[in-house]
Amino acid sequence: MTDQNFHEHELSLQNKMGMREQIDMLTERLMHDEMPDQHRAFFAGLEYLFLGTVGENGKPYASVLTGSAGFVSSADAKTLTIMKRADDRNPAFASLAVGSPVSVLGIDLSNRRRNRMHGRIARIDQKGFDITVSQSYGNCPKYISTRAIADRIQSPEGAEATERDELSTEDIDLITKSDTFFIASHHLDGSGQPYEGSDISHRGGNPGFIHVEGLGRFIVPDYKGNNLFNTIGNLVSNSAAALLFVDFETGDLLHINAAAAIIEDDVAIAAYPGAKRLISFNVLHVRRTEAGIGLRWQLLKPSPVNPEL
Repeated sequence: MTDQNFHEHELSLQNKMGMREQIDMLTERLMHDEMPDQHRAFFAGLEYLFLGTVGENGKPYASVLTGSAGFVSSADAKTLTIMKRADDRNPAFASLAVGSPVSVLGIDLSNRRRNRMHGRIARIDQKGFDITVSQSYGNCPKYISTRAIADRIQSPEGAEATERDELSTEDIDLITKSDTFFIASHHLDGSGQPYEGSDISHRGGNPGFIHVEGLGRFIVPDYKGNNLFNTIGNLVSNSAAALLFVDFETGDLLHINAAAAIIEDDVAIAAYPGAKRLISFNVLHVRRTEAGIGLRWQLLKPSPVNPEL
């Protein structure tokens, strides 16, 4: 059986946009079943890494891990090692085990470079875990606002989190002022194909691009991207989504589990400049951790391709 890079819902969206031939040519050059040397070097130089995981209950989680440069390494092109203890107090790690699907987004906010990787846990212990790579590829720099690390603060281990079933006014404030968030999704069909598993992706726009409709729902415009439709295809297949908002000034982390729906209504889309479609998120669970990470960033420059609001 030939390995497939995309599942049926991704392929359907690619066909709908008339992009199948171009994507086949693109992925033949850029999508690998192991990490190129430049990706391995890139990951090893990062002080932060974004992770998508799937819980035993099928809920996706989006997390950020931090450490000194070198906390991520690769002994070979098929293995990514993350030296970070899996903390059972964090639901993103509670059900990690050998064979668990996991996705990695390496992003350098200082220069807009990003690489993605999909795979499965091959080893896990108290010191960290190994991921066996199934897909590795780069992404374009669109919608990434540049930031520089301004400070490194020692965050307490196991920072206290508050949990609730709807957004607070503080959560809404963070969402509406954000120019960046991260979204985890997944497609699990038991096929064992490279496309199967978890995915985590970056989303960006000018502050205010996310429209909050209340304590339990918000809408995000989906701008033109790489046309692979990893996130949208997964959400069509499975509405479960996990979003991570980072307060780059305070280190606060806002995790949201939500049910996503794709909106293709032209009238609704027209209210969001630059949007190709909309994604509505109905909030299911919120988890906020004050000063959850020790890094603090300074905004350098908004992405030049962000649509004007």
